[in-house]
Amino acid sequence: MTYPVSEQNWQKRSYDSYGPHFRIETSNPELGMCGNVAYNLYGYADSGDISNIGMTGDGKVHVYGDQTITVAGGAKIDNGGVCVKIVGLNGDVTINAEKNGDVRISGKNIIFDAKENIEFTANSGKVQINSRELIATNQSTTRINAKKTRISGTNLDFAGATNIILKTPKGSIKVKKIIGRDVDWAAACFAGTTVGGEALTGGGVNRRGSGVR
Repeated sequence: MTYPVSEQNWQKRSYDSYGPHFRIETSNPELGMCGNVAYNLYGYADSGDISNIGMTGDGKVHVYGDQTITVAGGAKIDNGGVCVKIVGLNGDVTINAEKNGDVRISGKNIIFDAKENIEFTANSGKVQINSRELIATNQSTTRINAKKTRISGTNLDFAGATNIILKTPKGSIKVKKIIGRDVDWAAACFAGTTVGGEALTGGGVNRRGSGVR
């Protein structure tokens, strides 16, 4: 798509070529999908690969390369300061890996800090977290809602400071095996009272059968 020839102002165009591998162009009146070319830096390698940095008439800046694009900073920063910063001033920041690519983030520590929510969505797969320990200490509520929820491990410890509630609106709760602690329940109930050991074991039953003399 281009302007009609009568509306194309080629006098504004500037084109400088620095040999066969690099050129600079500004104010090309021909229209592309994003408007005309405000400026364009074009590079060509002997391998046939090209790179392109420029701005189109709609104000968008484009960086394109046939091969890998590397952004590196902080070579002289000491003690782990910020080396590369990406900021969206008034909107989203999106990272897309097209076709066969993955999005990989690696570092000594990876921190997700959100003022509101963090969402992980796998539309046709699964979310997998592999770690030595998974800690959630500051939530007021932890909810898992799925058609099937499976928790398995060599040891499972459930501890509630107040209560542990297992509830199912339909069906039943099945426990295959329960092993209680080796605790004398009666002795625990009467601990600190005048009821003696013989009374609790049946050795001192009186005629009333109360076990208390």
